[in-house]
Amino acid sequence: MTTDDTDAVIVEEPVDLGARIAELLETGDETKALELARSIHPADLAASISTLEQTAVRDLIRREFSSNELGKLLDFLDPHYRDLMLDGVAPDRLAEIVSVVEDDIATDAVQDLTGPEAAKVVSILPDELRESIHRLVDYPPDTAAGRMTGRLKLVSDGATVGETIALLRAEPEDQRVSIIYAITPDAQLAGLVTFRALLTARPNQLISEIAEEVVSVEAGMDQEEAARVLKQYNLTALPVLDPEGRVIGTLTADDLLQVLESEATEDMFLLAGVDEEENLESVRQSVRYRLPWLYANLLTVLLAAWVVSMFDDTLARVAILAAFLPVVAAQGGNAGLQTVTVVVRSIALGRIAARNIMPIVRHELATGVITGLASALAVGIIAWVWLDNAVLGGLVAVAVTGDVLIGVAAGVLIPMLLHTMKQDPALSASIWLTTVTDVFGFFIYLGLATLLIEWL
Repeated sequence: MTTDDTDAVIVEEPVDLGARIAELLETGDETKALELARSIHPADLAASISTLEQTAVRDLIRREFSSNELGKLLDFLDPHYRDLMLDGVAPDRLAEIVSVVEDDIATDAVQDLTGPEAAKVVSILPDELRESIHRLVDYPPDTAAGRMTGRLKLVSDGATVGETIALLRAEPEDQRVSIIYAITPDAQLAGLVTFRALLTARPNQLISEIAEEVVSVEAGMDQEEAARVLKQYNLTALPVLDPEGRVIGTLTADDLLQVLESEATEDMFLLAGVDEEENLESVRQSVRYRLPWLYANLLTVLLAAWVVSMFDDTLARVAILAAFLPVVAAQGGNAGLQTVTVVVRSIALGRIAARNIMPIVRHELATGVITGLASALAVGIIAWVWLDNAVLGGLVAVAVTGDVLIGVAAGVLIPMLLHTMKQDPALSASIWLTTVTDVFGFFIYLGLATLLIEWL
């Protein structure tokens, strides 16, 4: 396989090329290792070295690859491994590397530097790229403008097709772009100009006659919402406008994939109470991110323990009740977690909002009744047969049903409440859910047991 642009790329059965390069390095054959790394398509090489144990391979590539080769590789690396690849690179060489990548990637690389280092790198860059970086860093990274690229061409809607084609042909080859927008004399967006329209139109036709209507987004729109618009209208690119309606960049389909993957990853981490910035290379970092959530969870568990302690007399008289405490808590918690997961992802995909919360609550309660009763029947029969005590079996069944209903209701209300408060709906939802199901589940179970203790 080769990186030569004139050769076709044939995708073959996946091979752990990173491991093969590492093996060559271990035997001391650095020449063959480097030759193999250079023979691989940048996308395959990026996938091969995106594992924690490939430090030696990344060091080899960083040291021996040309700035142009590294730039091509950066286009395919995830942000975390992109940072690892650029770590320790001298400002002069970093400027050479980022000068051959997309401006949004160059901006990310520069933003990770300290102030003096960033200023030095930017000062070396070509004028056009420097202007793009200055424009991009003015916007938060989680907005449409923070995700956009400036690699586009703006043409006057009053120009002719022939004039526009001549203008495009005059562009340097390394600056040619595939996204063209027409603008009015006052720099307002007039439409999208496709290459097909340019090729099929008469040379004397005006650009305004062939420009197609196009959906756009404002610069400050949240990146997830912008990605949703891109997906909803099945677009390959989406122009980004400043407050005055001028085109300042564009979001592309690869931006959509990165945003959706990033948001899904963030939701998954938040549901588990960990930080998306955590990696597996620093124990100190992992402890710093995880310990606060564990402390928060400890407080909620202690609250549940306090509820149980309120019924110590009941547990002392009927010790077997303690055996079913985990059953009640687990069924309610798991049912609630299913609901939380569905609701959080539905909010993220724009499928539900606060205005239609009641139909969702009714749906989840109906689901909870059915699943709760089915679970309760099973555990109730098991408890009855196991302990030959129908009252205890019924008690466990009622407690499981009640806790499942509480779990599914909380599974809807907690993320919706966080969303209404402008917080990420995945934020600590699982911790609060566990608190609700444990506290109320234990209270229902042991409260009923106290009332029925004479029959237990």
